[in-house]
Amino acid sequence: MNLIKQQHMKSSLIAVISILVMMACKESTPRYASSSPEIDSLKALVNDYENGNWEAWMSHYADTAKLYHNSIEASTPQEIRNNLAALLADVSSYEFDKDDIFYEMVLDDDGETWVNFWGDWKGTLAANDETLNIPVHITAQFVDGKIVREHAYYDLSKYMAAMQAIKEAEMNEEEPME
Repeated sequence: MNLIKQQHMKSSLIAVISILVMMACKESTPRYASSSPEIDSLKALVNDYENGNWEAWMSHYADTAKLYHNSIEASTPQEIRNNLAALLADVSSYEFDKDDIFYEMVLDDDGETWVNFWGDWKGTLAANDETLNIPVHITAQFVDGKIVREHAYYDLSKYMAAMQAIKEAEMNEEEPME
């Protein structure tokens, strides 16, 4: 009888260990990914921006999307599109450095899907051919394939200083000489 109990306990222990091993080996959703439909969507958004295809750029956002570009105040995609287009009006060419772009998707603890982008923006000012390099970070939350929330950070101080210098140079040229 004792031998039967020992064999039963061994069998039970082996069964429990087997279940635990199978549970540990069960595939889970990756928390970080370097390829996904959401990453492809953000890549398309960046491409649409580089090509000035604002209609396609807008199509990546949900109707209720909130964008926070260098701000804690929300803007609509239309407002950000208008702001970006205004900044680009003084630029003869612009693009992201293709050798220095990084994307990743994160599935957070709340089950939210976020895609991060890091890249170096390079633009040439039309007035003086000065080239500016500005690091950019974007993190976008996706729901049902659309961006519902976006945070973007880029330092416009170089751009603003260059534009101010151009304005001052133009003003100096207009002043009559005595």
